[in-house]
Amino acid sequence: MLDLFGHYDVVVVGAGVTGVTAAISAGREGARTLLVEGTGFIGGNVTAGRLTKPTGDVDSGLFWEMMSRAADLGGADISLQDAGWGEYRGIFDPEVMLRIMLQMLEEASVEILLHAQVMDAIGSNQVKGIEVLVKSGRKIILADALIDASGDGDVAALSGAQFAVGNPDSGHVQPMSCYLRMMNVETPVLARYIRENPDEFSSVVLPPVQSDNREDYAFRLLASGFTSLIEKARADGKWAFPKNYLTVKTGLLPGEINLNITRFQGDGLDERVLSRAEVELRKQAYEAVDFCKSYLPGFERGALLDVAPKLGIRETRRITGDYILTGDDVKSGRDFADSIGFARAPLDVHEPGGQGGGIVGVEGGYGVPYRCLLPKNIEGLLIAGRCISVDDVAFGSTRNIPVCVLTGEAAGIAGALAARAKVTPRSIDVGEIQASLHRRGIKVRENADASGS
Repeated sequence: MLDLFGHYDVVVVGAGVTGVTAAISAGREGARTLLVEGTGFIGGNVTAGRLTKPTGDVDSGLFWEMMSRAADLGGADISLQDAGWGEYRGIFDPEVMLRIMLQMLEEASVEILLHAQVMDAIGSNQVKGIEVLVKSGRKIILADALIDASGDGDVAALSGAQFAVGNPDSGHVQPMSCYLRMMNVETPVLARYIRENPDEFSSVVLPPVQSDNREDYAFRLLASGFTSLIEKARADGKWAFPKNYLTVKTGLLPGEINLNITRFQGDGLDERVLSRAEVELRKQAYEAVDFCKSYLPGFERGALLDVAPKLGIRETRRITGDYILTGDDVKSGRDFADSIGFARAPLDVHEPGGQGGGIVGVEGGYGVPYRCLLPKNIEGLLIAGRCISVDDVAFGSTRNIPVCVLTGEAAGIAGALAARAKVTPRSIDVGEIQASLHRRGIKVRENADASGS
């Protein structure tokens, strides 16, 4: 007989940005909420993973509040930027963002349990809780409503939910990567090179006027490309990365550059592959510093600040829900009667099994159905974030921050409403969820088709 850790209205598994948003959302609805995380990190990829820019636009809801509060502390730029493929808003410092997340979790009276590995789900068709392994042993945690924000859909899979992984033909998934940060970069020199070589870049954001002060580029420089420099390094035998472009973005401090240059192809659900990725991506990061100092203008005197302690895992399970959002839905800007928000995140694909990548804007956005948060044939459980019910094409958009936080906030509301009414999340009138989201300033519906499907 295992000891009971506690019984809660809402339990959220996964303390990445989705789970943090879901927990705060449930707490603000008055639910007694527990946030469970297997590591010691709060915020996941946006803090420990150094993913400091939403790919897409967020201008309402809890994440907008997080960015705004970070901006008030001087730790974010929330102005709207045009990156070529579309608009995004909000580059932030990861440590400032973590500070804000901790404040908001405390304000919402959310209890946090870290270093707790989920071992099993309690119940199958009707999930009533989870079994976790903590330092003192195995414990049971019961929940009136459970939210799987693990990214990998771990709780849903343990509950017997159906899921898909990768491309249906090849099985390939988008590759993993690991951010690194360098300091003492001469950003004015870097910016000048970008301005003078526009054909090398697929995406560029720069201040409107060239400046010789590094301070003027904080949070204001983004570029993806450097194709000719990569080709030169490749010819010299100095390009060790399985991709044909790299991305740089400035941070809070003058001369701080965040780099997305590493790539590792493999199954993030395979423990041996995942372990190799941890090692290989860090080895790539160290080699990236050598490349940057030798080939990128402005990096000659740069120095490594850190390598992100958390890997960026882009794609694992997609849980099958009551509705599977499709690529056609996303591209056509479809709306739904049960939409829990209008998403404005592009189709962002790092080529599975290849070296390329690309971003295609989604003009106007699209609706995300509540049904995508409900695992098929499973009661008592909501899914949010990267693992929601979509096909492999739509996933290129829904895996990004704007959709993850949207689904997290809606799941938190739904879980709290279900716990209060003592019913399952599937039984909740979606109109109640939409009304709560609307009160929070979130755009829920636009141009729903007559069928409401």
